[in-house]
Amino acid sequence: MVGFVGVLCLIGILFFASMLVHRLWISNYLSHKAAEAARNELLTSWPRLPESTPNVVLAPVSIPPDQTIRIETPSAGKAFAFLYVPRLSNDVWATPIFEGVSSSELDRGIGHNPGSALPGVEGNFSLFGHRTSRGQPFSNIQLLEVGDEVIVETKNFWFVYRLRTDLIVKPDQVWVTNNDRLDALNIDQLNPYKVITLITCEPRYSTAKRWVWWGVLSAIYPHDSPPQVLEKPLP
Repeated sequence: MVGFVGVLCLIGILFFASMLVHRLWISNYLSHKAAEAARNELLTSWPRLPESTPNVVLAPVSIPPDQTIRIETPSAGKAFAFLYVPRLSNDVWATPIFEGVSSSELDRGIGHNPGSALPGVEGNFSLFGHRTSRGQPFSNIQLLEVGDEVIVETKNFWFVYRLRTDLIVKPDQVWVTNNDRLDALNIDQLNPYKVITLITCEPRYSTAKRWVWWGVLSAIYPHDSPPQVLEKPLP
């Protein structure tokens, strides 16, 4: 009897160990491969060299918002942009942004909340990403600081946002994704409300709460003149 119980315990341990391995390693590997495939597919559709990145020597010149072209609303499930976060460069660097926040999108990169604003447009460009397993782009969100840059690359432009404030909320507080002005950002009523939100789970390995960072659009660059950032800076 003792031997039988021992065998059952061993089977249980092996089962949970295999689940852990899949969640923390295999799922990440599969997500990274899927993100790479999506990245290459999107780059191929753009009139540019795939190896182009936002790393340049000459200082670019920001352009006024009225010189930008509004991007078309992406099709559900399609990648339409890339996200760069220098502070989290080991995790978020040319990470595809998909339209939608279902597992199909989040398992391949960053998800854009449908109905929220698009890059450079008035409103809240709301993004969600995993923090544990399945690519976990926001695994180190705790390293972010006020003033950090968050860069969005589209077919024609680079949009640079600067983080201003963060908050930990309950999962049902979906107001964080809407386009209403957030007083904590201190944006003058006369200025356009163009912000970005980065949303993920808190604490890590749990879905009990959400960690949200807000940033404000600070600069726009044409695609052939990327913003000047360090190459893969360390946190």
